[in-house]
Amino acid sequence: MTVSLTSLFRFAQARVAASLLVGALVASCATSTETPQAQGRGPSVAADVNIERVVLQAYRAIGDRHLFEPNFRTLSAETYRGFASADPALSLETSDTSFTVKRDGREVMTRPTPANTSDGRAWGGMLAELLAGSIDSSTTLQESDRQTLVRKTMAATTKQLDRNSRYADPEEARDNRFQRDGGGGVGITIERTEDKKVMIRALQDGSPAGKAGLLAGDQILAIDGKPMVDSPLADVVAHLRGSVGTPVVLTVLRPSQGRELTVGMKRSRIIPTTVVYERRGDIALIALSGFNTATTDNLRTAIEKARAEIGSDFAGLIIDMRGNRGGLLDQAQAVAELFIGDGTIFSTQGRHPDSRRTYKSAAARKIADLPIVVLINGGSASAAEIVAAALQDRGRAVVVGTTSYGKGTVQTVVRLPNEGELILTWSRLQAPSGYTWNELGVLPSICTAKAGDASQIGASVDASQGSLIRWHALRNPTQQEIADLRKICPPGDKSPERDIEIATQILRDRALYAHAVQMGTHQAAR
Repeated sequence: MTVSLTSLFRFAQARVAASLLVGALVASCATSTETPQAQGRGPSVAADVNIERVVLQAYRAIGDRHLFEPNFRTLSAETYRGFASADPALSLETSDTSFTVKRDGREVMTRPTPANTSDGRAWGGMLAELLAGSIDSSTTLQESDRQTLVRKTMAATTKQLDRNSRYADPEEARDNRFQRDGGGGVGITIERTEDKKVMIRALQDGSPAGKAGLLAGDQILAIDGKPMVDSPLADVVAHLRGSVGTPVVLTVLRPSQGRELTVGMKRSRIIPTTVVYERRGDIALIALSGFNTATTDNLRTAIEKARAEIGSDFAGLIIDMRGNRGGLLDQAQAVAELFIGDGTIFSTQGRHPDSRRTYKSAAARKIADLPIVVLINGGSASAAEIVAAALQDRGRAVVVGTTSYGKGTVQTVVRLPNEGELILTWSRLQAPSGYTWNELGVLPSICTAKAGDASQIGASVDASQGSLIRWHALRNPTQQEIADLRKICPPGDKSPERDIEIATQILRDRALYAHAVQMGTHQAAR
C-alpha cells in the first residue's frame, strides 16, 4: 500500500514554472489502492470511457472509506446535477422514495431510492442507471467528451465531501504518479523564461541528460525533431517523459558556444529531486521540497555529506520546508524516524478500521542528536506538517517561521476505470501531544511574522509559550477558535532569507536553542 501526502513544488525554492522533475502533485496524505506505474505517460484513455463504472467505483470508495459517513441522497442529487449541467433540458426531481429524470419537463426514467442513505454501492448503482438513461435521451450528452463529463460529475461529487477530497483527470493523475513514484525521463528541470524560451535549469546527478553532456543553461529547441519553441511547457514535459529504456533526441542551443547540439540518450527511471543541500559555514541548510520514494535516502545522504564537509565544527541542521506541500506518508514517517529514536511520531483517526493507527519509531535513532531548526510557512502542508509537529513535540527541533497551512488529514488515492484518480479524505492526523492541526496548522516556536531583530529572539520564544499551550491543548477547536489562533502568527507565503539568519543564530547559541526546544515540548506526550 502506497501512502501519499501530495500542487507544484519549488525546486530548491527556485523559479521553476514546470519541469520534468517537478510536476503537478496531490497536496495530501494518502493511502493508495493503485499499483505504481513507472513507465511514463502510457496510452490515452478511450473517449467513450464508461462514466457509470467510474461513478460506481467512486461511490463504493466513498461509502467504505470517507472520514465522515456520507449522506448519499444529497450526494447523488448533486452528482447528477454536475453530470447533466451540459444539457439544461435535463432536470432531476427527488422525493423520499424516488429520483426522476426529466427532459423538457417530460419523464425520461425514474428509479426507487435505496433505504439506507449510507449505502454507497446501492446509491451508486441507482445513479449509474440514471446517468446511462440520460445519455441515451440527450444528443448533447452523447456528443460531449466523456472525460469532460467525468470531470464535471466527479467535481460535483467531491465538492460535497470536504476541502481536500478531489478528482484528478487522467493527465493529472499520471503526473501525480510520476511525482510520487518516479517514471521514465531524462532527469532535467526546465522552465519557460519571460522571453518564451524553454531552458534547462538543473540536471539530476547521474541522469541520462547529464551523461549525454547537456548543461544547465541550454535552450531546448526540439525533441525527436519536433519543434518545442512555441509548445506549452506541459507538452515539452510530456515529450521528455516516456517508457524506461526508450530513446529520445534533444536539439538544444548552447548560448555559451553560440551553436546548436543534437544529443541522443535513453530514458531511465527518474525520481524527482526533493532534497537540496547547501553548506552555510558550520551549518547545513537542506531544502526539503517534497516527500517521494527517494526523499529519506537522499536526506540521509545529504546529512552524511554535510558531516564529511563540515567535520567537528558542525553546529547544526536547518531543514527548510517552506512551501513544501506534502508527499508520501511513509516518507514523512521515515524522515521523522531519522531524528526520533523511539516513541510516537503521529497517529491517525478515521471511520475505517484501517485508518486508525499510531505511527512509532521503533529503531535506534539513525542520526545523532544534531541541533535542528525546521523552517515552515503558510505553504507547508501535510507531510511537512507531520515532520514539523513531530520534531517540535518530541523536542528534536525548534520550529521557526509562520503558521503552516493546516492540512491535517490523510487521503486515500483510488484509481478509477478511466485512469483518473479519486483523492478521498479518510483520516485525521494527530501530533504526539494529541492535538490535530487540520485547518489550524502547526505553530512555530519562533514566529518570524512578528519577531523583531535578532536580539529579540529570546523574548519571542518566551512570548510563544502561552500560545503553544493553548494550541496543543485543543482537541476539537471551533472555526472561531481556529480563526483566532491563526492570527497569533499569520501564515505567510514568502521564504525570506531572514528566516535562515534567525535559524542560524539559534543553532549557534546553544542556551537559546535548548530554551526554544523546551518551550515547544512542554505539552508533548512522552
